[in-house]
Amino acid sequence: MLVEQEEAPVLVCGLGVFGQAVLARLLPFAVPLRLLDLCLPDWGNPALEAALLPCLTLGDMRKPHVLRQAEAERARAVLLLSSDSGVNVEAALQVRLLNPAAEIVIRSSSDLDQLGSLLEQRLPGFAVVNPLQLSAGALAQALRPGPQLARFEVNGEAFEVRDIPLDDPRFQRPVRLEESEASLVVMPRTFCSHQRQSRFSRRHAVHSVLIRLVRRLQVSLRQLVACFRTRSRLQLALLMTVLAMAVVGIPLFASRGGWVQGLFVMAALLKGEYVDPTNVVLGAEGGPHDRDGALVLGTLLYSLVGTLLSSALVAVILDQLLLTRLGVRRGRRLPREAQPILLVGGGPLAAQVAAILRRERQVVMRVEADESLRREDSDSIHAASLQQAEARLQNVRVRAVALLSGQLLTDVQNTLQLQALWPEARFALLAHREAAGEGLGDLLGGASLISPTELGAEVAVATAFGERVEGVWRIRGQNLLQVRYRLSAHDTLVGRTVTRLDHGYGLTVLSLWRHGQPRPLAMPAAGTVVAAGDQLVVLASLSALRRVEQGRIRPPAWVIAFQLPEPLGADLTLTLRQILARQLGVAPAEVAARMRASRSLRLPIDPDGGALLQRDLQHQGISARLEPSADAPAEG
Repeated sequence: MLVEQEEAPVLVCGLGVFGQAVLARLLPFAVPLRLLDLCLPDWGNPALEAALLPCLTLGDMRKPHVLRQAEAERARAVLLLSSDSGVNVEAALQVRLLNPAAEIVIRSSSDLDQLGSLLEQRLPGFAVVNPLQLSAGALAQALRPGPQLARFEVNGEAFEVRDIPLDDPRFQRPVRLEESEASLVVMPRTFCSHQRQSRFSRRHAVHSVLIRLVRRLQVSLRQLVACFRTRSRLQLALLMTVLAMAVVGIPLFASRGGWVQGLFVMAALLKGEYVDPTNVVLGAEGGPHDRDGALVLGTLLYSLVGTLLSSALVAVILDQLLLTRLGVRRGRRLPREAQPILLVGGGPLAAQVAAILRRERQVVMRVEADESLRREDSDSIHAASLQQAEARLQNVRVRAVALLSGQLLTDVQNTLQLQALWPEARFALLAHREAAGEGLGDLLGGASLISPTELGAEVAVATAFGERVEGVWRIRGQNLLQVRYRLSAHDTLVGRTVTRLDHGYGLTVLSLWRHGQPRPLAMPAAGTVVAAGDQLVVLASLSALRRVEQGRIRPPAWVIAFQLPEPLGADLTLTLRQILARQLGVAPAEVAARMRASRSLRLPIDPDGGALLQRDLQHQGISARLEPSADAPAEG
């Protein structure tokens, strides 16, 4: 008699607020759970306590015998979620000695980010989750101006999520949100793939080169204009004075010796010299005369201005050398006519958000009381207090404000005060407890509440099942994970079309990198069949990842009906087999069996794949009808 082997459990160590948020998301996966904590946790959810208390082991997660008691030796995944990152790392090393095959997820803080990245690189099966670091992208998304709901990169290609579809459906894909009818699409920002660019003719190539040159010139002009806008009125007045003196000086000093002499004399005077260039000018006719008084005064004026310019240049060079040597940086000035984004508090998290926004050419002002943090981020504009920032931003239109102190009541109070100053600005707050929710954001005039606990918990759960999460984006109150799949032969996704992954599991496929291809393909076609060895990058909710983990794929909700012609020649038979196999994502042998069984076919299919198949059949002279399936379950 064969005894069925018990399924390997998932071990969760550290049952604080973050650990319990992870457990609440692990329960729907229907996997055995084991819990470990140093003492009895303060359960925030009585239902969670009733369901999981029998699975709890008390003890120190760093001790091998305690880990054995909690079944770490046979666990498929071990999540180390204590608030002490050092304890988590020590426990991770013990777990790896006991169980070389388990997926290990470590909760980390900003202090141990470097150690966590080294562990991920050197030890297989390690994944580090920093909830605050994950919040940086979501905060930047909430503060970013523009119509896009999210913006991110996949294999170097920029993507945007919008609620307004394009006219051309080839370069966009619907975004699946759970329990929502919102029609959102994701699209590359360039609206074209590398394959489309490779089809340009020589004429188009020359045209594109000219366009690139014009765009570079436009960028250079914008940078020059931006440089002028960052200067004060006094600096601009001095610059215009020097330029006017240069324009006037060349013809003035060229009256006796030609424009070449005028150019050299003017340059020498503006460098601070006086005697030699004056002698050159006055000695052209054998020495000075009485009528040369105005010319002498002019050369003296130019020489004085040149002396001031040389002194100022030397002072700037010495100042920069001393600042570099001493490690001191001065704060930047607010550019004129700028519409900044204000970050209040946040420390390292605010520095990450500021870096993301600056890459998108946004002006960022940070409010930090700690001078060392201000010195570390020399590229941002700084204020020591919120009152100082308000004084500097009088009569300035602020685009967005992020309150990142982590103290919810203080941030709510500051939000209400700042909304009176800048009613049109976007507001984002940190809410470390999930209970804050979207309701509080609505009370605060539509402010976005970002919960590091919620984002980190979803990433930790996905990582526990072997997924590699590259980002998490909050869209319309739901979290979508950017996940990279490296497909092996036994994966449930292998052999399915892109449209089946979309409608069957709820995965939005962004990129497909096939083995042997020089670069990835953005937005692969709906009929593309994924194979072992491929790399997929998808947008997916945690519910969609759970369906993939459990192998619960929804059947197609549509059918395509058509009649095979008679007689059916060998060439047409082969062509139809290839078309049907490609669009249905099945083997040609299965298609051949169906064609032999009946001349009248009704095949289940997804709507976008069905439209492509209907078009291909029409090219072969076969009329097909696409209609909803009567017995297909509702998506959800």
